[in-house]
Amino acid sequence: MGMKQFMAAQLRQPSGWFGTLVMTRMLNKVNSQIVGRTLELLQIQPDHQVLEIGFGGGSALMLAAAKLRSGKAMGLDLSPEMVTQAQRKFRHLIAGGRIAVQQGDVSKLPFADATFDRVFTINTIYFWPDTMQGLSEIKRVLKPDGLVAIGIRSKEKMEKQSLTKYNFRLFTKEDLESAVRQAGFRNVLIEATDQEHWYDQVIAVGRR
Repeated sequence: MGMKQFMAAQLRQPSGWFGTLVMTRMLNKVNSQIVGRTLELLQIQPDHQVLEIGFGGGSALMLAAAKLRSGKAMGLDLSPEMVTQAQRKFRHLIAGGRIAVQQGDVSKLPFADATFDRVFTINTIYFWPDTMQGLSEIKRVLKPDGLVAIGIRSKEKMEKQSLTKYNFRLFTKEDLESAVRQAGFRNVLIEATDQEHWYDQVIAVGRR
């Protein structure tokens, strides 16, 4: 496996010492701006039940938990290493019932219908085996009137990075908006910023 293929695989599912020590720090740093804006758009309330799909390094999960009082932040990740690391990193918050983490796949979310007030995911949709199945599962676990937020870098920016030719599905702003609407979400808002930079931020928000 070449270096670019290795990096692409690590972005999809961080693993081993490289994923645990390097990728998590990099992802937390690179995603800080889009994480902040995504959480703003979600308008999380203190009593909400919140799910992050693909929590990676855990910075967004921690920020979501900080907005809660009686609510709880749940993190789901495909990578066993990310789950193990989060269990150590957030052990006090987990013990206090503020955060919970587990391994799982967006294609079959391990939660009952109408469990969460808010669901979000950042830079993961490129790797979903079936986009509409993932969105359908998110809709299923959202409470009526709950919000989903999906953050990405646009196809126009991502396709300039050579490693994205390895098992990435890229989305334009229009592609993402269309998918969220097709999944049956209402009042869909699409926000695109930082178009002048090598990275950009595209965030779609929809209501169940």
